[in-house]
Amino acid sequence: MVDIISLKLVAYGNTQKSASTGAFTCQHGAGECESDAIELCTQYKLAGDIGAIESGITSLAAWPFIVCMEEAEGVPSAAQGCFENTMNTTTVSWSEVEKCASDEYDLVQNAAMEATPAHDYVPWCLVAGVVLENSNLLQKAICDAYTGVKPPSCRSSPQEEELLPVVVDKSLLCYAKGN
Repeated sequence: MVDIISLKLVAYGNTQKSASTGAFTCQHGAGECESDAIELCTQYKLAGDIGAIESGITSLAAWPFIVCMEEAEGVPSAAQGCFENTMNTTTVSWSEVEKCASDEYDLVQNAAMEATPAHDYVPWCLVAGVVLENSNLLQKAICDAYTGVKPPSCRSSPQEEELLPVVVDKSLLCYAKGN
């Protein structure tokens, strides 16, 4: 499947930047902002270019780390262990990412703010520019949108009629301010 997607992950969510102070406030508190900065710095440092946050060019390479952080519920204290367990084949060190999250916090948060589209809630998932309301159907949506020769992962994907009806629990979504 990785051969047919262009993945762009932006750890920003419903973060707000104060117009008066320039400070960032995350919906779930300071720990979320810290974890977001660590994930963003991982993507930035993998490319050596802040533009990686906007382009998503390192999203796949950072994927194992981001998954580990999400499974740890974004707790900043899990970051070093996640990084060391998932990113040990890269040339980027944990100390480089940690230093970035501290010293270049505003830089990565501003880059993420610019890279984040207007949205009603998170996670906000787009497939071929269309909002996917049920992220459980991501693989199917990607396969349906792809116009080339389908990879094996698409051919083994359950067909819509084979799927049990899935009800999206809207209480699990984090709505943007005002929605």
